Amino acid sequence: MEKFDVKKRIQEEDDYIKCIKFNNSINKLLSQFSDGIENSGIAKYLMISEEEVEKIYQEAVEMLKRAINSN
Repeated sequence: MEKFDVKKRIQEEDDYIKCIKFNNSINKLLSQFSDGIENSGIAKYLMISEEEVEKIYQEAVEMLKRAINSN
């Protein structure tokens, strides 16, 4: 599979990652690492930079804070 196709699947499919060891399934990966995974691993499996992982994480935290504060 070409790199473009893999990236497209990662973006479009909820359970798809680039990791043959876990049958390209984020759910299978998470079941093995229930305590979490380093940003470098996340970046590798999602084919993005560690900085992008951190940015997405911070955006999610801000969204949660706003949701909590609005209640």
